[in-house]
Amino acid sequence: MSLDGGRRALLLEALRTVVLVRAGLWLLPFRTLHGFVGRRASSPATERPLRHSVEDIAWAVEAASRRVPRATCLTQALAGTLLLAAHGHAATLRVGVARSDDGEFRAHAWIESEGEAVLGDPRTDSFVPLPPLAFHR
Repeated sequence: MSLDGGRRALLLEALRTVVLVRAGLWLLPFRTLHGFVGRRASSPATERPLRHSVEDIAWAVEAASRRVPRATCLTQALAGTLLLAAHGHAATLRVGVARSDDGEFRAHAWIESEGEAVLGDPRTDSFVPLPPLAFHR
């Protein structure tokens, strides 16, 4: 409640987006949801009186995701892609894979903007990045 009006509005926008993406991942085939995100992310962003920074958007998605059950890294990456695009920022959805020490397959999703991980940074070199996921129209 101590947030200023702009950050509070961004947090609410992020919460709504994370909830919608999480529901979409439960209800829709991934290809359908991924295509929707791609269409939205590639359409021109509308000008807003208050544009938020990449860092503020990443903060809002992470904060909102702590309040949404099963808001996995994929949920956060898709929601973040939508919000970054809506605020005029470039975003690339990345997925990396790895094997744990016991041989278990692991995967992780994150977002890069201008070549830097901005949301869901794998923080380890153990994930081998796959080619960026192309959005289908």
